[in-house]
Amino acid sequence: MDTLNYKCPNCSAGLTFDSKEQKMKCEFCGSTYSLEELDKLAEQQDTVEEDKTEKWKGFEPEQWQSDEKSNRAVWNCPSCGAEILAEKTTGSTVCPYCDNPMIMPEQFKDSYRPDYIIPFMKSKKEAKQALKAHYEGKPLLPKVFKDENHLEEIRAVYVPFWLFDMDTAGRFSYEATKTRVWEDDDYNYTATRFYHVARAGKINFRKIPVDGSKAIDDTMMEAIEPYEYQDLTEFNMSYLSGYMADKYDQEPDELTGRVYERMEQSVKDCFEASVKGYATVTPKQEKVTVTNKGEVKYGLFPVWFLNTKWNGKTYSFAMNGQTGRLIGDLPVGKDLAVKYWFKCHIPLTIAMTAIVTALRFMGVI
Repeated sequence: MDTLNYKCPNCSAGLTFDSKEQKMKCEFCGSTYSLEELDKLAEQQDTVEEDKTEKWKGFEPEQWQSDEKSNRAVWNCPSCGAEILAEKTTGSTVCPYCDNPMIMPEQFKDSYRPDYIIPFMKSKKEAKQALKAHYEGKPLLPKVFKDENHLEEIRAVYVPFWLFDMDTAGRFSYEATKTRVWEDDDYNYTATRFYHVARAGKINFRKIPVDGSKAIDDTMMEAIEPYEYQDLTEFNMSYLSGYMADKYDQEPDELTGRVYERMEQSVKDCFEASVKGYATVTPKQEKVTVTNKGEVKYGLFPVWFLNTKWNGKTYSFAMNGQTGRLIGDLPVGKDLAVKYWFKCHIPLTIAMTAIVTALRFMGVI
């Protein structure tokens, strides 16, 4: 299958999208070009397609198993001619032989073409710095982990997201309380009043993001949100140059349950947050109705994936490629956990013992 890459008009080296300048940049000569400039230059050049149909006689390639073949595709690097074996959901990558950025335009034709894209705003250097900063202020993180863990892999990937529109209506009732405490010379008093609180209204949602890749952890993708939609722009293939990109392998109808779950929780949180001025608020009845299922759009959002290895175990992290929000699991030192528990609880225990002793001395208890 054919691939696409962008050549520098000055020196013919590969162009990649620079997240800082928001332009296409040549890593070899340093020239930068806007997307409009590249389009104009492309119109002035003639394109020549190379015929690669010649085959060696007598070669019988080993056949893939049907399940392997259905999930794989072979792409040709337009720079060095190497054949790259990749998953069928790969939309762009980097040639492992010549380090040339490759875009698979076939993946984005027809139903697979995204409507929107949020370009990368954070660089690889910033992703590494964010990971180091993530280690700081973690009292239970073993110091040896900071010194000895190795960054095994770092990938910049455009992750496929479905963006759902829907209109909803909610009706809720709550039991709320207000408490008043006072005392006299003999007793302490507590008076609690109970209230019935009702809320009803409509909330319209636009572009609820749900990732459309089975291979990517949904919880991790939700944890690095939110994305700021002021940078949401119409899809252009040029943004993919120099980055990896996946296409979706889950269609919107398959994700209805997840988007409804996200919507319902947002509606519940929004209405409950409007019940203010009470000591406690307990939901009693909750009803959320989807009054209109609107449009669904397809977008690619930037994510940095980082994997580190320590003590034979891999630790995975993800960073929002637009905002820099990073999440991931870290190891916990057992000795540090014990010390931290004693550090927090022993002073509290001593203080409580002193208070009880003083009260007994005064004859209060």
